[in-house]
Amino acid sequence: MNRTDRLYALSILAPPARVLEYEEDGLLVFEDPTRAVTALHAMGRFGAAFARPPAADTPAVPPVPLPTGSPDEAEAKRLLAQAGIACVPERACATAEEAVAAAEALGWPVVLKLLSPHITHKSDIGGVLLDVADATAVRIGFATLLERARAVAPHARVSGVLVARQLRGGTECILGIKRDPVFGPVAMFGLGGVFVEVLRDVVLHRCPFGEDVAERMIRTIRGAPLLLGARGRRLADVRALAAMLARLSVFADQAGPRLAAIDLNPVIAMPDGEGTFAVDAVIELEPAHA
Repeated sequence: MNRTDRLYALSILAPPARVLEYEEDGLLVFEDPTRAVTALHAMGRFGAAFARPPAADTPAVPPVPLPTGSPDEAEAKRLLAQAGIACVPERACATAEEAVAAAEALGWPVVLKLLSPHITHKSDIGGVLLDVADATAVRIGFATLLERARAVAPHARVSGVLVARQLRGGTECILGIKRDPVFGPVAMFGLGGVFVEVLRDVVLHRCPFGEDVAERMIRTIRGAPLLLGARGRRLADVRALAAMLARLSVFADQAGPRLAAIDLNPVIAMPDGEGTFAVDAVIELEPAHA
């Protein structure tokens, strides 16, 4: 019986002429049954891909001019903001008194972070202070961060301290871009913090893409239930998270070959309807040539 709505596979050892007869009858012939199962699985994935509705349009993101060199965190976030990527409310401060005024305006508690284009992994040197709850703590923290920078990276250019509102109640995620020499910019999504470091639970997709692809990426990771309300957790704002990921993919595609990498870690996905905010941002650029 010849059915065109399904695949038939046969695992046999036979002379080439007999194998050809079976193949002419529409059978897939394999000597190894494991390869037969693998092929059928691949065909199923191809079928699902072809049956998928046309992808949504990519979001409209204005081209963002890049600086001549890799920016510090504050400048990186200004670039991302031009692409519609929301960052946690914060202010760059050159003095301790500016930092106190910023903290009072943003609301307690705040986070203090070293601001330097030469110190990208600030947590590794104690360059991030959490739960800073009053003006005295801000002044002490400001001095502490500058002292740590001088001790660990004496030649680094430090422009001050970033004062940011401390968000609570969200789920940490990581969004990233890496320029591949063949495929160009490739986006990455996963859960942040220890999840990405220990479980390596991430998904990749070539840029650019729309919010439908971004949401499919988010729902593909093994840890997706943590964003989707598992075990009594509040549902995360997946729609805002997908919008951010799609916009990041367009920003990366438009940036051109000078963009080497972007690391947004963590990104806080707040409960549904409350938005998604990049807490930390690193943009690596190739130097501009005259």
